[in-house]
Amino acid sequence: MDQAQVELYAQKSDIDNNLSDPTVIAKYRLAADIAQDALTKVVARVAAGVKVSELCAFGDEVILSYTSKVYNKNSVEKGIAFPTMISINDCVEFNSPTGDAGDDQVLSVGDVVKIELGAHIDGYIATNGHTVVINANPSAPVEGRAADVICAAYFAAEAALRMIKIGNSNVQVQEAIAEAAALFNCSPVQGTTSSEIKRYVLATDKLILNVPDQENRPVQDFIFNANEAYTLNVLISSGDGYCSEGLQKPNVFCRNVHQNYNLKLKAARAAFNEISTTFGVFPFATRALDTRNRLGVTELATHQLLTPYPMYYTRLSDKVAQFKMTVLVTANGTTRITPALTLPYVHSAYTIPEDSNTARIMRETVKVVKGGKAVSGIEAQGVAAPGEGMDVDM
Repeated sequence: MDQAQVELYAQKSDIDNNLSDPTVIAKYRLAADIAQDALTKVVARVAAGVKVSELCAFGDEVILSYTSKVYNKNSVEKGIAFPTMISINDCVEFNSPTGDAGDDQVLSVGDVVKIELGAHIDGYIATNGHTVVINANPSAPVEGRAADVICAAYFAAEAALRMIKIGNSNVQVQEAIAEAAALFNCSPVQGTTSSEIKRYVLATDKLILNVPDQENRPVQDFIFNANEAYTLNVLISSGDGYCSEGLQKPNVFCRNVHQNYNLKLKAARAAFNEISTTFGVFPFATRALDTRNRLGVTELATHQLLTPYPMYYTRLSDKVAQFKMTVLVTANGTTRITPALTLPYVHSAYTIPEDSNTARIMRETVKVVKGGKAVSGIEAQGVAAPGEGMDVDM
């Protein structure tokens, strides 16, 4: 990717994020519908004995199947904004294995399984994530700490969503997350964030930390305004929320457009060309590269041409749950464009007291669009699509 392309992306992100423009909203909505349908289909395949790499590849295939059929007349860029990632139990996020020997997992009964992915249309991004637990007896609810952490993450995400509105601050969102998690004797995961997004930009400097950490990661407090889009990404641990980087090599990377280097290895040059052409500024999983080009990733990362997404882990005995959504803030209010999926069958030993701040927040209404309309429209045009769309209410 040359400097001219970098400057073009920067210009697009600055001037083309007008949420009062129906065309912009339509692209966000289409990306959201595609991501929602892909997530739904991946969740439906989660079961004991299934390989994580196969689920990740399937999620990407669903996204690409849809995006390949839309906006083709004007060569609009579209595709995967975040590769399908599946992180289990104490693994926090960013796991998208190649399926090679030593780089895969097989799902088992009792696993708490986090799935996240994203799509984009013309650089307009929608990402989402969901948590399920593999139940040995689907007719009975899962109990214990797995149930507690799933409930904590769900209500923390829903409370946070209701606090993202014009005039509120990121601090209020952080407080809502912490309060909801504490009600289930759980903790937000350190180092994990939500962020404002723009066209071709997965994260601006407007960050919402799940765990405030001004000493190690200082962020500026800010107020939500109209004409902003956000990825709300809530991760909760059944333990104290502390985590550390694992021994596994990262398998998700993103092109660092601000770094240049004269590559020596043929495989590295080939990988760089494939990454720049296929993925642009968006993250990718190494499994998506041509097998021969994967050898070049090490040199690219060594010289900071790629930014890794390391995998972090809490204590082995802990479970981590995640709920992720895309939110638009307009002059008419806040709208969630990636609706919630059906929750796993769990029963927590904890409840939300009626007089708690979390209960008060949860009584507030929030606008949620119905998913699947754009996907259904693709199918109505006679395009071969991977499945049926969703129609979900809050």
